[in-house]
Parts: sequence; structure tokens; C-alpha cells
Amino acid sequence: MSDSTVSALPAAPAADDMLRAVLDVALTPILLLRPHYAAGDDEPADFGLDYLNPAALTMGSWTSQPGGTLREHFPAILANGVFALFRRVFATGEAGRHGFHYQAAGFDHHVEVAVRRQNGQLVASFLNTARHSRPPEETAHTEAETPQNTLVDVLEQAPIAIATFSGPTHAVAFANRRMEEIWGRAARPLLSRPHFEALPDLAGQGFEAIFDEVYQTGRPHHLHELRVRVGRPDSGVPTEGYFNIVYQALRNGQGHITGIVASAVEVTEQVRTRQQVQHLNEELEARVAARTAEAEAARHEAEQQREHAHAQQTLLGLILGQVPAAIATLNGPEHRYSFFNEPYQALVAGRGVLGSTVAEALPEVAEQGFISLLDQVYATGQPFVGTETPLMLRDPATGKVAQRYVDMRYQPLFDGQQHTQGILAFVLDVTDRVRARQQAETLQTAMMAVLKRQAQTRQDLYQIFEQTPAAIVLLREPDHRIDYFNPAFAELFPPEAWAGPLQGHTIAEVYPRIKLAGLVQLLDKVYSTGEPQVVLEMPLAELHPGSPRYVTFAYQAYREQGAIVGVAAFVYDVTEQVLARHQLEAQQVALQRIFAQAPVPITILRGPGHTIELANEAVQAIWGRPLAQVLGQPYFAALPETAGQGFEQIFADVLRTGQPHSVTEAPVLLPQPNTPERRQGYVNFVFQPLSDGQPRTTGIMAIGIEVTDQVLARQQVHAHSEEMRAKNAELHATNQRLSRTNADLDTFVYTASHDLKAPIANIEGLLNALRHDLPADVMQGRLVPRLLNLMQGSVERFQQTIGHLTDISQLQQPEAVETVDLPALIHNVQLDLGPLIEAASASLTVHTTGCETVHVAPKTLRSVVYNLLSNAVKYRAPGRPAQVQLRAQCSAHTLVLEVTDNGLGLSESQQSQLFGMFRRLHTHVEGSGVGLFMVKRLIENTGGTIVVRSQTDVGTTFTVTLPA
Repeated sequence: MSDSTVSALPAAPAADDMLRAVLDVALTPILLLRPHYAAGDDEPADFGLDYLNPAALTMGSWTSQPGGTLREHFPAILANGVFALFRRVFATGEAGRHGFHYQAAGFDHHVEVAVRRQNGQLVASFLNTARHSRPPEETAHTEAETPQNTLVDVLEQAPIAIATFSGPTHAVAFANRRMEEIWGRAARPLLSRPHFEALPDLAGQGFEAIFDEVYQTGRPHHLHELRVRVGRPDSGVPTEGYFNIVYQALRNGQGHITGIVASAVEVTEQVRTRQQVQHLNEELEARVAARTAEAEAARHEAEQQREHAHAQQTLLGLILGQVPAAIATLNGPEHRYSFFNEPYQALVAGRGVLGSTVAEALPEVAEQGFISLLDQVYATGQPFVGTETPLMLRDPATGKVAQRYVDMRYQPLFDGQQHTQGILAFVLDVTDRVRARQQAETLQTAMMAVLKRQAQTRQDLYQIFEQTPAAIVLLREPDHRIDYFNPAFAELFPPEAWAGPLQGHTIAEVYPRIKLAGLVQLLDKVYSTGEPQVVLEMPLAELHPGSPRYVTFAYQAYREQGAIVGVAAFVYDVTEQVLARHQLEAQQVALQRIFAQAPVPITILRGPGHTIELANEAVQAIWGRPLAQVLGQPYFAALPETAGQGFEQIFADVLRTGQPHSVTEAPVLLPQPNTPERRQGYVNFVFQPLSDGQPRTTGIMAIGIEVTDQVLARQQVHAHSEEMRAKNAELHATNQRLSRTNADLDTFVYTASHDLKAPIANIEGLLNALRHDLPADVMQGRLVPRLLNLMQGSVERFQQTIGHLTDISQLQQPEAVETVDLPALIHNVQLDLGPLIEAASASLTVHTTGCETVHVAPKTLRSVVYNLLSNAVKYRAPGRPAQVQLRAQCSAHTLVLEVTDNGLGLSESQQSQLFGMFRRLHTHVEGSGVGLFMVKRLIENTGGTIVVRSQTDVGTTFTVTLPA
């Protein structure tokens, strides 16, 4: 290789800058932590905040690095298990993950944390899996450089053959193009295979022992001009060549030997040229000796001999003129040129002149001692041999001296008396070979330095990429070839009908649908302009049909040597955030629909100014104003006629105490149908506080129930004293039913705003999905049937809840009593519960002696027996067989039923909530939470009672007393 073709080694990208750019562009919070120890304690008492990336600063509402420790800024880590995880990972060195709920500074979500120990520090990465109030993901304008790509490029473009082998089997790990040319085959099929299994033609030539020695001792091994046989799979005929080879141990960041790096330079041409020159030299020496003998024997035939010598000289000139080495003959002690061939003239730039001396033609060689060498050979008759001798030759055209390297031989020429009469000079220009070897040695030294510098940085960078929950893929070149991807990317984006490795292939080849989604155009834009691009909350179904997930893409250009060489893509799964927002929107729409259709007046007021947020049609009719006229205004400003009646103080007390307040029989002017005139009416008001979940009261829900008829009836009773007793009794009964109805309505409104949220939100979410007007071919996919099934399930649950509410409203109607066969009724219930009892392997014991017939309401009795027995089986303890007993005792006017089980049992606090509507104390069993509420109401309607005795993990006994 000439001087003009030697290129400088590319500068390695700054490792710290590369790592900082990755941390800055990451959309997930990343923390670097250092342990703090208490005096005399071996385990960390806390962890200092060494560094927080921008996403972590945003999570903590900081504008700069806060310093301090974890427990100072996040005291909740002791309770949510994060601190225990960090101590365990730091002690064991094994990476860990943990999920916990995080509430602070406007956040209310579930967080996943991944942590790993690295060089005396902890690296922690956080992912928000359910965001409510966080703004959309922020992107960082940073540049990501990949020093490992630069290293690969350097190795691939190196002018020498380079390969690496890993482990004691010397498995092929890497080979550049020059090494592939020597092997005569591509390296990719050989990767991860043992060297002598992948290249069996190299076995048996002594390399096995050399490999083992380098791997075991770490000492390098140099081989000079080694003859090697290399198989050629394409021709089937092995070839033979000569190589200068260096084997060195490959070490990791801790200095342990992990493999071997081999560099080789083929010197076959130089060796064969030297062998040819040696052969010619020997041949010429033999010819000269024969010529001398002939001259001595035929001296008397001088004329004939001169003619013969002239012929021999002509022949010798023809032979020497065709030899590729530079050859010249020098006569006399002054070393005058008598012959030189074309390669010699080329070497001396045409300055050789027959008859002139070497010192005259090449004055610069005298200064370098070559004339002295010629004098020594001429004087002693001993040849001189030089290998890779440095030689400075001046170019007459430029006047500049250039460095050359030559293999040379000065051979003395003798006359018939064995006196030296001249010198035969053989010169072989080996400059390219020497410079190639020097360049290989320099490049190898530089590469080893780069490997040592970047080993730790590359290890740290890959550990961060491998641990982060965000999907990362690095793409190179304008056609976006996959260069690296982490496990999160492989999990989120399985290839579409693609077999084999992904690296080296374009993103469009592996994922054909990415063009249809328009993402390749964004990649082109980032590559051409360097401007980052973000795609928020994209349905993953556009890339993987049938997927219900949503992802956010962030594209960032990365550079090498200041030029854009690829695009780094970060992908985040935001499915839970999107679905949560959809559910929240659906809940708001559903609540508005419930309020609008409620049969009683309902309004919602927010804040200390009691701003009107929502009002249904019943309230608007009482106000005599449409909602648009008062929406968003303070209540007493929008309805000044209501001021001064004491409501101001009531509203203030509800907001301050968080306790509901009732107003009974408030006089109100109510609208009349088909007339603008209003009538005097009476309304019972309930002012229910609304909290934001902290708990903190932020508003009031006002509910009105008209009781005009009851008030007027009571007034008529006072006016007609003779009818007062009869009507009082009726009014008392009516008031009792109304009180229960009012309580049920209060409970209905409260539970409707809480327990019905999930089913209604599901219905609305599914309806939103159906609104996308999917094409006919998509309707045949997996997603549409799944959505339809989910919608049907939500509708059924909603209808079931509404059905329960309807049943509750009918509980006020008394049921006629009849004579009932109690054992037969229990037997029929047992048949209905047969599959449940059999599936639970439960035993049921029934004692009804003396209670064969009872005088009770049959439907009420059956519902009580059914609910109590089914609950006893459903809420069984998982660690023991379920045992249920039903006993009946009868007296003259009473039936007592006692149901005992050995199930989960109830605490005292749970027993106090047991008979509440929609109260579910165990969520692992399906149910609606209204069964025991209905049982209690049925029993009380008949004038009976129900009592529960229970102990946690022991069992429960229900005692029911019914009039009989």
C-alpha cells in the first residue's frame, strides 16, 4: 500500500456523550443511585440520587438535580416495597422488577420499576402503566451515537484480515471481508460454530495447539510467512499460501480471557517472488561458475570464447531482463554499471547509466552506507544479504526523497583466477509488504486500545437498553436497516412471516405493514432533516391486525463524525393510558345520561362558589330556566330567588364537614303542565357531598323528592279530626314505605355514580370501537368478534344490575302466606344448587324434624334458603372441605332457620357492612352484592329478623326468624 492510500483511524464517539444522549432522549424516568451506610452497618441505610434524567426530573416536579437521598424525597418507598427491592438487588447483584401504586403531584397511576447493580451503583428505570393527569410524552432533542457501529465499520474496512473467536472451543464470533476472502467462504454461516468444525480444512496444521496456548496463557503468538493450506468450497481444490499471522488473547472489562483475536496478512506473492529470486540467483551462480571454468580451459581460443561469452551475455541479459526483481551488474572496484534490467531502472527512477558508477547515478545511497557495503563485498568476496532494508531514494522529477524497503543480495563475480571483478546486485522492492505489516500492527494496536476503552461503555449502554421497558430499535443507512433491538422491542413487534435474524435487513422487509402506516416516511424525514418525530397513541392494529394495544413512537436521528447515519426509535406501550382515558370519557357521558333520565330532580354544584356543573330536566322545570342559561354560574347568582332561605349556610356546612344534609318538606313553587302558572308544592331535599378521592369535598349533589301529596294529606287530617285516626294510620304506613323508598333512592343515586361506572364505561368504550366503521375484511378478523363479546358481556352485567334495582323496588309489596312443605322446599333448592355443591365437593346436612309444614310466604322462604345456602358454598375456605348445616325449629307462631358453615368467616367491620346494597366483601367470587340486601329486606317485610355470627377463618352462622 502506498502512502497516499493510508487513511486515519476514525475517532471513537465520546462514550459519556453517547450515554448522556440516550438518558436525555429516554421517555421513561431513569435514576443512578449510590448506597449510603449507617455507622457499623453492612447494608445500605439509604441511596443517594447521583443523577436523574429529564423524565425523572419531570416525574418529581424538579427543574434541576435535587441531590439528597431516596428516603428524603420518597418516604413511601419503605411501604410500597421499592426500598426492599433496591437493597436486595444491591446485595445479590441480580436484577429485579417491582410494581407499585404511585400518587403525588397530580399523578395517580401504577408504576413498574426495573433495577440492576452496576459498578457500585444502582440503575433504576420507571414506567408509568396507567396515567391520568400526566401530559403527553415529552421528547428530547438529543443526538445518539453508537461507538460499537464505528468499531464494526473499522474492522470491516481494515486492510488486513481480522477475526475473533470466543470461548475454549474458539467459536467463530466475527470475521471481516478480508478474512472471508482468505477462508474462501462467507462468515455468517460459520458464526457461533467451533473454529475447526466450521473450517475443517485448517485442522491438522498445528493451529489447535497455538489456539489453546493463547487462550490458556494470554501470551500472543506471531507466525512469519507461515505456509497454510486453505480449502475452497467453490472449486473443491485446496490452495496454498503464505501468511504473517498474529494471535492475541481477547479480554473482557475485568481482564478475563474470553476469546482470541486473529489478524493475518497474506505475503504469498512476496515469498514466492523471493523464492524465485533465490532460485535465479543459484542458477546464475552456477552459470557464472561454469562460464569461468570454460574460460580457463579455452583461454587459447580467446576469439571463439569472446564470441561465446557475447552470446552468453546476451542470453543472460534476456533472462535477467525478464526477472521481476531489480538486477544490476557492477564492474570493478568503482562499481560501474555493465547491466541493469527494467525493474532496476524503475526502482532508481531511470537514473542508471551504463559505464557510470553507482555513486554518480545515486549519490544519496552513498550517504546511507550502501557504497561501503559494495566495497566490502568486492574486497572480501563474501556476499551480503539484507532483509527489509530501509532505503531512501530521490526522485529527480520532484527532488524529494522517499522511504523504500528492499530485500537485497550483493553477490561477488570472479574471473578465472577467482579474483573479484564485479558484483551482481539483486534488489526486491518490499515496501508495500512492510508498510502493510506496519499498518496492520498500528491498526491492531489502535483497535485493541479502542476495544479496551469502549468495552465498559458498551457494556453499560447495553445493560441500560436491555433493562428498559421501552422498546428500542436502532436503524442505519437511508433504507433503515436494523442494527440493534432490545428484548422489549422483540416482544412488542414479532416479525410478520419472517424467519432468521433481523439485523442487516430493512425495517420495511421485516415489517411490510409499516409502509401502510406511514412510519417509513417519518423515518425518511428524520434521516434527511435530523428533526425528531413523535406519533402519539397509534393503534397497534395498523401494524398487527387484531391487536387491541396502543403505542407511542419517538424517532431521533443519531450521528457519527457529525453526520446522520441512522435513526433511533423508542416505542412505548400506552394501551392502559388510552383505555383509561376512554373509560373516563365514557363515564362522564354515562353519568350525564343517568342524571338526565333520573325521575327525581338532581343537580351538581362545584367549589366554594357552588358553580352549577350539571342539572337534569326535572331540576330545570323547578327552576323555570334551561340549563344553558345557568350552566357555569354560581348557584345564588343564577337563582337569586333562592337566596336568603338558609341554603347558603347548608351548602357551606356540607362542604366544610363532608356530611350530607337533609331538608324535609321545603315549600317550592312547582310547574304545572300546559300552563305558565305554578302551584305550591313540597320537596324533601338531600344535599350529598362529592369528594375527589383524596378525600376532600369539592362539591355537592342536590336531590329532590316531591312529597306534596303527603303534606297535603297530613294537612287534611288536621282539618278533619274525625278522619284523623284512620288517615294517620294509613299516612304512617305510607310514610314508612316512603322513608324506605327515599333511603333506597339515596342509595341508588350514590351507587349509580360509583358501582355502575365500570359496566357503563365498558359499553361506551365498545360502542366507540364500533364507530370506527371498519371495512368488511376487518370484520372477519379476531378483534371484531372479541369486541362484540366484550360488549355483550358488559350489556348483560348492566342489565343484571338494573334488574336487581327493579327487584329491590318491588320488595315493598307484601306476599301472601301459604302452607309450605319445608323439607320439599329445601330439597328443591338443593337440586338447583347441585352443580355448585358438587363442583365445590361440599357436604350439606339438613335437620327439619318437627317443622314439616309451616305457614309462611313461599317465595320469601325459598329466596332466603337459596341465598344463604349458595353463599355458604361459594365463600368456602380453600384449605378444608366445605361443610354446611341447615337446622329448622318451629314454635306456635315462629319459624327459626339456622345456616352454619366452616368457610372464610367475617371480621367485625365486614359484618357491619354485610347487608348493604352492592356490598361485596370477597371479590374472588362472582356476584352483584345485592343478595343479602334483598334477603334482609324480604325478612323485614314479613316482620322477621336476621342475625349473623362469624369469626374469620372459622365460619359463619345466619339465624333467621319468620312469623309462622
